[in-house]
Amino acid sequence: MRIRVFIVFHKAIDERLIFQPFSQNEIDRLFSLYAVSERYPDKLVTRMDGRTLVATAEPDRIIAEPLLHWYDPNIQSRGFMETSCYVHLLKNDLVAAFDYVGVAQYDMSWTAAAADMLRALERGAPESGPQFAFGLTCGTLMDKFGRFHHWAFPHLRNWNFLLMSYNRFFGQNWDLTILIDKPFTLFQTYLLPRAEFVALANWVAALCEEVYPWANQPPYETHWGALSGYVERAESLFIAARLHERRIMLNHLPLRHDDTIPVRLGIRKLHY
Repeated sequence: MRIRVFIVFHKAIDERLIFQPFSQNEIDRLFSLYAVSERYPDKLVTRMDGRTLVATAEPDRIIAEPLLHWYDPNIQSRGFMETSCYVHLLKNDLVAAFDYVGVAQYDMSWTAAAADMLRALERGAPESGPQFAFGLTCGTLMDKFGRFHHWAFPHLRNWNFLLMSYNRFFGQNWDLTILIDKPFTLFQTYLLPRAEFVALANWVAALCEEVYPWANQPPYETHWGALSGYVERAESLFIAARLHERRIMLNHLPLRHDDTIPVRLGIRKLHY
């Protein structure tokens, strides 16, 4: 299988903090580093051997979003954050060469189990066939009584609208009961068969226009970055719907969200 995982960062990244189970050869083959900031300096990234990567010298390994042929600065300026990676990968046709496409974040540490899973997928192991998708599961999205997981924030995210948008875009007629007993995936971190990645990216590209600006106004959250949270929940709805439609099977992607990484990089998160 041909795999590419795009690691999203905005200020700094250090491969030594996230890729410990991999060799440098594996990192070079499987990952690209994806910078979303318009204030993108030439030197940002530290390799496993301690050398500093230079964007202009290694354009396949470091993708600077503002330098892409198709670029929409509104996606970042409106606070959609990681969502812009999905949209720009799609619009710039950067996924066509791969069987599996993934997006993860600079503060996600790849565990040995996650590395083994990626290697098995690359080998084309039978248990990792093209119907399998991978995501960070955080419990059950909705229980049998119709109660959302508390991280779904149903008082801040309009799930009825998200489902209506999904139904309209994909020509379906589901109601919220399809979410019952489905895994709740978060962090906008997935590894998907290319066709499913393209479907998701096409939908969230449309959704970015549909939810702006009302989803960033009262009674919803008004701070910059809140719209990323909207799309994060939309992506979990997408996974639940695709499971309901039997288009995919889902495996947990055992990454570790490491809150110490921004601290060690000297980054402050101002959007929470």
